[in-house]
Amino acid sequence: MSAGVSATVSPEEETLQAQTTTLPYRPRTLTLGEATSREIFLFHSMKNQRTVKVAEYLHLALALKLEFDPTIEQYVERPRKIFVSPKFAIDIAFWARSKTGQERFLIGVPKVGTPGHSRDGTALRDRERMETAAQRHEINLTYVTEQELLSESAALRTYFELLPHVQYTRRIANRVTISQGIKAYFSATPRVSFRSLITYFSQFSHDQVFAVAASLVHAGILRVDLTRRLSLDTILEEAHA
Repeated sequence: MSAGVSATVSPEEETLQAQTTTLPYRPRTLTLGEATSREIFLFHSMKNQRTVKVAEYLHLALALKLEFDPTIEQYVERPRKIFVSPKFAIDIAFWARSKTGQERFLIGVPKVGTPGHSRDGTALRDRERMETAAQRHEINLTYVTEQELLSESAALRTYFELLPHVQYTRRIANRVTISQGIKAYFSATPRVSFRSLITYFSQFSHDQVFAVAASLVHAGILRVDLTRRLSLDTILEEAHA
C-alpha cells in the first residue's frame, strides 16, 4: 500500500485497470486539488484485479472492509456524483456488487471534527438532503459511519496485516498447488495455526504458504479471529465450520 499523491503502477496493472470498462462504473479520477490536499492511499486489489485509489482514512477503511468481504464480488471507488443542491455535487464513496448480483451505493459518513473536506462532511451528515438527492437520482444509499468503522478497528487492522500477503500470491508460480494442498489438509484437520501449516508444507517457502493461506481467508474459504493480531500462531479454520 502506498500513501501520497503518486505511486508506480506496473504495465500489468494498467492492463487490469482496463477491465473496469466491463462494469457499470469506473473510478472518478481525483483532481489535482484533491490529490494535493487530501491523504491519498493506493493498494492493489486482488478482488478487482487493479489498483484502488482512495482519499482519507475513512474510505481506506471502507475499501478494506469491501476487499475482505467474501460476499462482495467487485467494488468501484467514487463511481459517480449526486447533486445535493443545484450547484453542489458529492461523491458516492463506493459502488459494490455482491455475488448474488445485489448492487449497493455506499456513503462514508465522517464524524464531526474529522479532518478532510469539511463541506463534504457537512453534507454527508445531513441525511435528509442526501436521501432527497438519492431519490432524485433514483438510487438507494447505504450509510457507513466513521463510528461504525471505528468499532470494527480490530478487524480492519487484521485486514491491513493480511493485505500484503494476499497481494504476494500473484507472484507465486505454484500458488494453485499450494492452495489445493491447504484445502485438502483442512478436509481432515478443522483448525490449525499458520505455523503448523508452514511446518506441514515444508517443501514450500514459509512466505508462500502464509500468503496462500491468507488468500484463502480473503476468498472466504478460511477464516481467522479478527479480534487478534495476525501472527504465526493465528488459528485458521474453515469458514463454514
